[in-house]
This record gives sequence, structure tokens and C-alpha cells, in this order.
Amino acid sequence: MENKTNNWLQKPIHPALPAITNEIALFAGIMLLALITRFYDLGTRVMSHDESLHTYFSWLLYRGQGYQHTPMMHGPFQFHALALSYFLFGVSDFTARIPAVLFSIATVWMVWYWRGYLGKWGTIVAGLLMVISPYMLYYGRYVRNESYAGFSGILLLYSVLRYLDSGEKRYLYFITAATVLHFTAKETAFIYTAQILIFLGIYFIVRVTSRSWQENPNLYNMFIIALAAVVLLAGVGAGFGYINRHEGILSSTETAAPADPTTGLSPHSTPTTIPVSTILFVAAFALLLGAAVILILGYGWANLLKERSFDIILLLMTFVLPMLVPFPLNWLETRLNVVIPTDAASVASLDTRAMFIIGIFTAVFFAISILVGLIWSRDWWKYAALFWGVFTILYTTVFTNAPGFFTGLLGSLGYWLVQQGVERGSQPEYYYLLIQIPIYEFLTAIGSIVAIILGLRKLFGQKSDVPIEEADSESNIDPVMPVESDNSSFAIFFSLLVFWVITSIIAFTVAGERMPWLTYHMAWPMVLLTGWGIGQILDNLSDTTVDEKPWWKTATSLVVLAVFVLGAFNTIQALYGATPPFQGTELAQLQATSAFLFPFVTMVLSGGLLAYLMKE
Repeated sequence: MENKTNNWLQKPIHPALPAITNEIALFAGIMLLALITRFYDLGTRVMSHDESLHTYFSWLLYRGQGYQHTPMMHGPFQFHALALSYFLFGVSDFTARIPAVLFSIATVWMVWYWRGYLGKWGTIVAGLLMVISPYMLYYGRYVRNESYAGFSGILLLYSVLRYLDSGEKRYLYFITAATVLHFTAKETAFIYTAQILIFLGIYFIVRVTSRSWQENPNLYNMFIIALAAVVLLAGVGAGFGYINRHEGILSSTETAAPADPTTGLSPHSTPTTIPVSTILFVAAFALLLGAAVILILGYGWANLLKERSFDIILLLMTFVLPMLVPFPLNWLETRLNVVIPTDAASVASLDTRAMFIIGIFTAVFFAISILVGLIWSRDWWKYAALFWGVFTILYTTVFTNAPGFFTGLLGSLGYWLVQQGVERGSQPEYYYLLIQIPIYEFLTAIGSIVAIILGLRKLFGQKSDVPIEEADSESNIDPVMPVESDNSSFAIFFSLLVFWVITSIIAFTVAGERMPWLTYHMAWPMVLLTGWGIGQILDNLSDTTVDEKPWWKTATSLVVLAVFVLGAFNTIQALYGATPPFQGTELAQLQATSAFLFPFVTMVLSGGLLAYLMKE
């Protein structure tokens, strides 16, 4: 059936302006709103503690007094960006926030490129939600690294999807650019990289195991058994690690005893005891290497090179592997008395023995990365030059701080591995799922749930009449190649967004430091998922109502939808307010219970009515 609203979006706003369609006009209005909301009254709010640190050291760099990277204040990109802003526009609270604002606006702009996945209306909705989302707005005007990380994340996911769809090499450059931006901005890059590698790993395994290895059936069975053992060992190891994550951390009543002058070890150290989780992870890693060998022998190297997900996995692994040196060093710290350098002073204080040990590990990890990269592709050196070139320039402050390369390479991960045990902020484990998201991002949370239901119906049940949208090839307005509108492409896109939302919540919940600004990393993928879901609803409403239903039924559905959203918001507000419901029989407690029950009943009834009205 012809989609009337999408046809309306494709119409020019005026016969005299055929190139400017209603879709372009709407998104231009969203971009204008993004500009206004990000720049309006930008310098009035007083600087927070973190902002003051970032602006001060950026000001020193601007004055020519240099900058030395320290992981406590995250990556160097922000300090260079702020110094450049000071140079171009002068020094003020307003100009200090310009870089974050620009990347926040760029994040909204990136939504336009997702049209092939989100659909035309989904893109409009996602762009608007990106503008008005409390976290996207607040930390898009804040001197922190979240806006840089958010932009790199949305660029990374888009580039991965486009490369899986088209195989164009340019998207590998975009993946490289997004990755180096994140690694020079904030250590959340390790979480993002782990997420995308796990997703691609699962996708890759599904593809290679869904094809029969006719010449090597025994190797196929061995590969499956090895993978199952890897998952089992890694899962149990992660469980042990999470349960015992506070083991060895001094309590508030303990003090650190002096170290033994001969060994350099504290009496609290247990150098001969290897944690169970470490043993299990080592065993899982050894089995994984074995599975990789079996895969190459059974599936064939030539066939592996045809898998686009394999390309991205190898590319990212060659970047991140040298930065994983802190893992073995952290384990050997109490055994070899080697401390991971986290600032310029600690790099300068390394003795010959420590430099030799750290140098050996670093050289071996780099050698493996280079060897694997060159075996994989002749063009690998180009991606590596882009990644390590930008990495080196920023971490060494344009070659004025040589130790910065090592504090970035080793100290970034090493410092935050230690901080996970400290758990600064002392927030509960339900901090994001039951406090931050329900209170501030309730709209995108509800929208994500609805989108997941719609997506699962599209994949396994009643398929939507609206496929992933192809760009209008005649309009010359789409800056990207059109996406193939088949179910497999949709399955990858939908699975990636759902995976990203769920694993973001899990990853930042498991991480020791739970802070409000980290909710930003859960907000933007929920915005994309909600945009797609609401876009599907609007498309289906237009398809079924324009030709088959009177206008008043469409209006009723929209009103009921608004009532449902308001009811859900007030229910959450009452549930997590200062006086929760069902706490007693005093007047204030009864009023709190009543304030919860009324919107709750309204939400349930309106939700049921909405499901009935939209059942087609």
C-alpha cells in the first residue's frame, strides 16, 4: 500500500524550490532547534568542579604553558579543543563550552545519515528526541567528554552497519576515525569497543556456523565444542570476578602497612594466590586461540576474508591490543613490583628493570598487532597511520610531552582498572535502571520497549508493511548509499541497537564508578531505537487510516498515546518520589498512594486501549 505521509515528506515545500522537500525542511527545523537549545544562555551557569579542572588546564595550554595527560581527567582531545576555542573566540565560560556544543549538534546532525535504517519519520522523531532528551541536552552544554563520546558512538555504529551492508572501504576509515576520537576523549572507548567486538563476534559466529564445512565436518564439531567451552569458562570467570571484585580492597578502617623493602610488597598482598577468575579467563583465552586455529583450518582463510564482520573485528583488535598491556601488568604488579605509569612523573620515575618489563610486553603486543594487520590487508597501515598518528599527536601534546604516549597507551586503562575497586560515588547497582533512566529518560525508555516489541513482531511475527527505507535516488539529497531493504539488513540494524541499549546499561552498571553523566551513553542509543519505533507507528497509522479509517480514529489514537505517556511519567514520578506509595495509613502516606494509583490505572487502561486501537 502506498505510504501517504512519506509521499508528503518527499514533496517540495514550494514549486519554486523543488530540491527542498518537506523532509529536509523538518530536519532543518530540528537542527535550528538544536542550535538554539545548545547555544542559548550558554555561559550563564556556574562552572562545576569537573568543568573548572578541564577549563583551567585547557587555559594553561592556550597560554603556552603546556599540557600533560593524566587519566584522572580522561583523554587529551577535550583540552586541545578547548585551547583552540580560546584561541579562536577568546577566554570565557561561553567559549569553554563551544566544543561540547558543536559535537552535541553534530550528534543530532548524524541522525540524518540513519534515514535508511530509521525510516523517514523515524529520523525526524529521533532527531527531535536527540534535541530534547534531558541528558543529551544537559551534557551537550557541559565541559565534559560525553558529547565527544556520543558522537563517536553514533558514527561507529552507523559505519559498522554501512560496511556490513555495502563493504565499501571508506567506512573502515570512518570506523577508525570514530575509534581514535573516542580513545583520545575518554576511557569509555574500551567499553564501546568491547560492545561492538562482542556483537560482531556473535554475528560472525552465526554466519560461519550456519554454513556447512563439507570438507571438514570434524573440525566444525571441534569448533562448536571449543566455542561452547570458551563461553562457559568466560561466563563463570566473569561471575567469580564480579562476586569477588572487592577482594583485596582496604576498608575505611584499615590502613596500608609499609611495604617490605626487599620485595616491595605490602603485607596485604598475596602474590602467590592466583584468583579463580584469572585462571578461568586464561583458560578461556587459550581455548579461544585454539578455536581460531580450527576456524582457519576448517573454514579457510580465503573464506574468512570474505566476511565483512571479520574485517572490522581484526581492524579494531589491532588498534586496541597494545592498549591491553595493563591487564597482564596489573596481574604481575605485586609479583614483579611493576607499577603502571599513569602520569608523566611516574613514567620518569621508572627504573631500568620496570622499563624493560613494560617495554617487552608493549613491544610484543604491538608486534602481534602489526603482524595480524598486515596479514589481513595491505591497506592496514593506512588505518593504523590514521589511528596512531592522531593518538600520538594528541597524547604527546603535539610532541611536547613524550611521556604522554605511554600514559595514554598504558595509564588510561591501568588507572581506571584500579578505580573500579574504589567505586567513587558509591551509587547502588540499580542507579541507572531504577533511578536515572525512569526519572530523566522515561520517554526513550518506554519508546525503546515499544520498539523492541514492534521489531520482534517484524522479525518473527506480523511483519510491518514498511521496510527499511531506501533513499530517494532521484532527490540527490541523501549523502549516503541507500540501504538494501531486505529483512537481513533490518535484522542486523535492529539487533545492534537492542544489543547496544541492553549492554550499555549492563556495562555501566557493572563498572565500579556510577555517575549521572554516564547515563548519556545509554540515552543516545535509546533515542535511535525509540525514533525507529515511533516512526513505524506513524507509518502504519498513516497507511491504515488515510484510506481505511475516519480521521477521528487517528486523532483518538494519538490522544490515547499522549495520555499513556503522561500516565507512565506520573506513575514513575510517584513511585520514586520523596514519599513512595503503600508506606502507611497517615494522611500524607495515603495521599502518596493515591498519587500513584490514579496515574497507574490511567496508564494501564490507556495502554490497553492504545493496543486495541493500533492492533492492525
